[in-house]
Amino acid sequence: MNNIRYLIFYCRQILFAAVMLMVSVTLSAQQHPSDQEKQQPSEQELAMAQRIYQAQVSGSDTDFYEAHVTFMNYLEEHEDWEKYYRAWMNRVIYEVNNKRFHRAFIEINYLTDDIKERHQEQYLYISNMCLGFLYNGRNQPELGEEYFQRALQDIDADKEPVAAFNSYLSLAQLLSFNRPAEAMAYLDSLPQQMLQNPMYQSGVLGYRCIIANKLGDYDAFNRYFLKYDSIRQHQPQQFNAANLQQVMVCHCLIQNDYQCALSWCDSIDVPLTATELRITVYEQMGDWKRAFQASKLKDSLMQIGEREALELHMLDMENDIDLLQAEREKAEMRRTQLLIVGIMAVAIIALLVGLLVYRHKKNRRLQEQFLQLQEVRRNIEAGQAVRRAFVTTIQDKLKSPLNVLRGYARIFNNPAFRLKPEERPKRYSDILVAARNVESMMDPMLDSYAQGMTGITEDEKQVCLDALRSPLLTLISTTEVILDANGHIPHEEYMQLRSEVCRDAYHVATSTNKLILFSLYGDDIPTPKQHRVALNETLRSFLLSYEPRPTITEQNTKLATEFKTDVADDVMVNTSPMLQELVNCLLENADKYTSNGAALLSCHAAADGTYSISVSNEGPVIAAEDAERIFEPFVRLSPNEHSLGIGLPLARRLATSMGYSIALDLEYTNGARFVVTGI
Repeated sequence: MNNIRYLIFYCRQILFAAVMLMVSVTLSAQQHPSDQEKQQPSEQELAMAQRIYQAQVSGSDTDFYEAHVTFMNYLEEHEDWEKYYRAWMNRVIYEVNNKRFHRAFIEINYLTDDIKERHQEQYLYISNMCLGFLYNGRNQPELGEEYFQRALQDIDADKEPVAAFNSYLSLAQLLSFNRPAEAMAYLDSLPQQMLQNPMYQSGVLGYRCIIANKLGDYDAFNRYFLKYDSIRQHQPQQFNAANLQQVMVCHCLIQNDYQCALSWCDSIDVPLTATELRITVYEQMGDWKRAFQASKLKDSLMQIGEREALELHMLDMENDIDLLQAEREKAEMRRTQLLIVGIMAVAIIALLVGLLVYRHKKNRRLQEQFLQLQEVRRNIEAGQAVRRAFVTTIQDKLKSPLNVLRGYARIFNNPAFRLKPEERPKRYSDILVAARNVESMMDPMLDSYAQGMTGITEDEKQVCLDALRSPLLTLISTTEVILDANGHIPHEEYMQLRSEVCRDAYHVATSTNKLILFSLYGDDIPTPKQHRVALNETLRSFLLSYEPRPTITEQNTKLATEFKTDVADDVMVNTSPMLQELVNCLLENADKYTSNGAALLSCHAAADGTYSISVSNEGPVIAAEDAERIFEPFVRLSPNEHSLGIGLPLARRLATSMGYSIALDLEYTNGARFVVTGI
């Protein structure tokens, strides 16, 4: 048991010393000695590294983590990756030193991923060194040695003397307990140019003293100690005090000066380290009572994980059993405790078995549910794909007749346009055929929407019929009247009928196109933004290509549009062609409700690096309680309105599919302004 305890103590001392020396390497110049004059650490960097050093010595987790994060952010900002990853290695060593092995392992994974993501593969040896420290701390020296050797193989000692120095030093630390002679050989392999620095030299001399003491080579110990103590006395600012207390305790014990050794123990600020060194002194003194008391104090100070706590508990139980065996009168108590331990062990095993069985069954159920969800998702996606293909087919079939209706609506909207009586049959026959084609596809189009993610109620279907079929039938009947008259209609009456054809053709074409798009983009499937365009130029082209609603007046007033921007003309964005449909929906809404026949399209730069566009008019103000309701399909704020009520809902669906947001600007009080953000 004493050997095990000494091994734990010694590994802890090695790791603590490793932390101190790693910080020393950070505090000193990290470059080759010939480069030190070129890249000396700044005072701010030295102060931050010193703060980490002090936090490690004090053992305060809060102080250490705060200081470490500050230092890491500083190094990342200056892109000093060598120091950055060495500082990260210090974090791993600190966790291992405090027996937080799982946290240390997670940090190693993060460190390795960060190296790969930044393409700094030349520092992968640091990951191997961290694994070496981890396995060494877990008392698996064979694995620790393997990873330290791997790290050493990846290091060019001529180009990276600091890295080679740390690798050789780590191997020496690892082997110093079981194979001290090999440990001393690794110290002999250290790059000599690094030992010209008193900080490194004193740290290595401290290890040599400890290993020489372990080998019982007191002549070598005295030689190393003289150099070590000389640096301490004459170059205190460059002296590495990481192992000072342990070296001085060894020195005092060799001199059989136990009071001096205990004084050095008293000078240590970390209670656990001081207690561990006192145990060594008491054992050599032969003061077993105080050694035992110090051991109990050390056990009470140690804060370890659940597994390590259980191991120490079992060691204490074995010690109690040994003591009870020596005292025959307490044999019954010993048997009782053994029985209790056995029952607890059986109960723990049974609990673990039960937990494993429960988790196995739970994992199987979760796996089955996951497979079911995947199957449902595949079915939904397949259904959506079929429905979208069907809607796309309808869109393709209606593209030509809708273009015919939209084209005639545009030319008939011009009062100056005249058709000769002999030209009318051909023109109106085209309109009639297009209208009937649209009528034939009306029911399939509504059915496709009804099968989407949101579905459609009977009331909503009636709204569609009211907004689409009624003007469609009126268009067909009016066109048939003109055809049957065969040019024998008075001019004024003909112009009135032509105005109605113009109005109904425009309404049917635009409303049908909106309903198709609303059905096509109703399944929350993202729209790829693969087109890179100049933002201002694109918005100007949208204004030029916008077709205003038919005015059906002799004056033929046309929507006046204006474009304003505070964005540079060379700004490029990634977007989708459906952005034009979104803007058209907003322009048509502004056109429909404007009181002065004008609409403003604006473009602005946002603070987060994105852009926004807005469409505004002067007209009726939308109440705040209706700000979200107007984006619901088939909602009409006025009972006398017979529109489809789908323009703004379509705009929101298109915006959402492209990753944008759209909302009514409640601060605008001259009419209505809709803002699209996130472009």
